[in-house]
Amino acid sequence: MPVALDRRTRLDADLRKVTMEDFLASAFPDLAARHGALVAQGVERLGAAPLAIEIGDRSWSFSAADGGLAVSPGVADGALVVTFDADQFSDWVQNQRSFNAMITVRELRYRGGDERDVSVWDSLWLTLLEGWPVVDDGIEFLDRHGAPLDLGRVLTPDDDPADVAHFLREAGFLHLRGWVDPVAMREVSQDIDRALPDYHEGDGRSWWATLADGTRRCVRLQDFVARSPRTAAIVGSDLWDRLRQTLAGNDDLVQRPVGGKGLEALIKPKGVVSGASDVSFHRDCHFGRHAYQCSGTVVGIAVTASGAANGQLRVVAGSHRVLMPVEIAKSRPYLPVVAVPTEPGDLTVHLSCTLHESTPPLVQERRVMYTGFGLAPRDAGATGGQALAELRERVSRILLDQGARA
Repeated sequence: MPVALDRRTRLDADLRKVTMEDFLASAFPDLAARHGALVAQGVERLGAAPLAIEIGDRSWSFSAADGGLAVSPGVADGALVVTFDADQFSDWVQNQRSFNAMITVRELRYRGGDERDVSVWDSLWLTLLEGWPVVDDGIEFLDRHGAPLDLGRVLTPDDDPADVAHFLREAGFLHLRGWVDPVAMREVSQDIDRALPDYHEGDGRSWWATLADGTRRCVRLQDFVARSPRTAAIVGSDLWDRLRQTLAGNDDLVQRPVGGKGLEALIKPKGVVSGASDVSFHRDCHFGRHAYQCSGTVVGIAVTASGAANGQLRVVAGSHRVLMPVEIAKSRPYLPVVAVPTEPGDLTVHLSCTLHESTPPLVQERRVMYTGFGLAPRDAGATGGQALAELRERVSRILLDQGARA
């Protein structure tokens, strides 16, 4: 059965300082009763060691037992041990920041395991909090009429909107053609060239990468729509609003702001050796806040063609339905990996919960824009989203400064 877009279960208004003692006394018994069996299933299938949490001079271990999840004082034998301060634990246990977020910004302290172990427990813990299974042997990809879904299908405005909406919820992604005039992409590419001199490192509006020859290149232009009248016309058109309504189906999707950092033009050059340019498998919610804002739809507009030679989007179909750990997606995915080669003007759509990656260009650079549609707000006082956006910006600087790739 397709997954609903709105998977939000938490509100920023309910955030508070949570200690381990609070969590174990109030939330854990109910979570373990409802979702512990799913966690235990994931532990068995992924071969996960126990997880031990240290805070100050105290420690607790979580491990599978009797078909569920149990907690005990101290550090269990063979455990992955994560050391938190009080604020980090409070954020983590409320799905504000994940292990992945902390490890990416070089803040996570752990021992007794490697990055794969950390990634596995990132998924298992979210399984405990949200009941999102790590594995599901019964997953099928079916169209609205029960026939096998063609994961390579390209959908157009002439297709039944119900089929488009169903495909997105069933597979977690879409490849669309005919929603944007491909001829317009030449003008958009020229707008990128004209805009580039207005961006510089440290301006807070761009991301940069280092190439193999040592040069720095701007790879992400924020606030781009203000510099491209053609792009503004595309996202302000009636056809674009029809796309929003088609993707929404029976849900309520709204246009994300396209000014500021809401619409970004990306340049994918050859030979990147450091910086956040071609990002390996990840979810857009894998830094945290899945339970507060998922699922949004991320829409890529192909300015130039994409493919194996010049890089392309790849998605793990159905990964919004099972919580496959990111590190396993990179090495041994247990769902179909689908490449989405595009022509200029094609659109790609993926849910914020869908594992996806951008492969690096081998022959020539490519260009793409990203924007999207989000769920209608329900939490007027939300502040966590801004904190997560700031974290995302920090990541781009850390990777560049430390000579690392995403």
